[in-house]
Amino acid sequence: MTAQEQPAGGWMVDGLAHGEVFFASPTLQQRSHGVQGAVRAHEPVSADGIRRLFARAREAGIAQPVLFGLVPFDTARKASFTIAPQLQAAPVPPRGMAAPAGRRPAVLQRQPVPAPEVYGDMVRKALDLYEQGDVRKIVLSRAMDVELDAPIAYADVLRDLLRRNAHGYTFAVPAWEGDAAADKPAAVMLGASPELLVRREGDRVFINPLAGSIPRVADPAEDQARREGLAVSEKDLREHGYVVSDIVRILRDHCDDLDVPEGPSVIGTDALWHLSTFITGRLKNPAISALELACALHPTPAICGFPTAQAFAHIQALEPFDREYFAGLVGWQREGGDGEWALTLRCAKYDGDRRLRLYAGAGTVAGSDPDSEIRETAMKMETFMRAIA
Repeated sequence: MTAQEQPAGGWMVDGLAHGEVFFASPTLQQRSHGVQGAVRAHEPVSADGIRRLFARAREAGIAQPVLFGLVPFDTARKASFTIAPQLQAAPVPPRGMAAPAGRRPAVLQRQPVPAPEVYGDMVRKALDLYEQGDVRKIVLSRAMDVELDAPIAYADVLRDLLRRNAHGYTFAVPAWEGDAAADKPAAVMLGASPELLVRREGDRVFINPLAGSIPRVADPAEDQARREGLAVSEKDLREHGYVVSDIVRILRDHCDDLDVPEGPSVIGTDALWHLSTFITGRLKNPAISALELACALHPTPAICGFPTAQAFAHIQALEPFDREYFAGLVGWQREGGDGEWALTLRCAKYDGDRRLRLYAGAGTVAGSDPDSEIRETAMKMETFMRAIA
């Protein structure tokens, strides 16, 4: 079934099985049917490798192949790619149509990785590094291992994430390992990212970095005060400026007609207010694909730090676990290069049975408060947990 044969309707999440693909952007939802016959790979990202995957798909009789993928935070590691033999696509229905979830699993155990106080010590070590002067921002993350009393229902979780993530990127994308020939994937990355890294439509590209955030609250007056405070926060504007300036520096090598707003706006998810800058440009070389441009930009200071190389090295030294696909790229691409790649945020790695690893990160700069960063990361993980259990 091709995308053109699928009529518009509701959310296409019913019956989604482990290993099938779902990806929804603000305007388009796509899902696959079945795992058999898919073209899959677990390999480093390369333009030649992507061309080979599309060639394999055509040889397999897939008429209009669409590639879905997960690229690790460390792009030197292997990525996971899937081209499904049957794909449905349709416009996104009104978000209010998302049905409430049914019975959800109960949480049997939670294990923070590392403990919150250890994460606070990581932030303090970053503050010491800022005084030494070689780095100005480091994004530090932590995880939570969760054991449930029953498997999750993908449809229920995705509906809840879609309801909470009205303007974001909601996904369930398989993570294949080894020769990618197993009957089912090693895991599925499941989540609802607020942040678009690159969308390509012909020679036009769209980039929307987020950096600088504050938790929302139920009281409308206090919530509005937080929104207004974020818009003028020196610390958050400085953090956001690092991200935008670095992205623009890289985009100038690839784009003409860059349109960069003078300053950020404030956008909201259900849990957080974010500083946001929406950038558009026209590719100098229309042959560059969405994924190639995304990899040229990745990792941005939004999920790594500034300067990037120094921040990346400090992350490897400070974080006591492997990010794997967290803070990497998740998205899709057509053979001609059009597609969307978001940052793999507000997410979990799910084993298909009863175990998940949740992730969250926060940008730290000089003046950051360790306790605030602990609360921010806890809020991000709790938002995801509300969709599961």
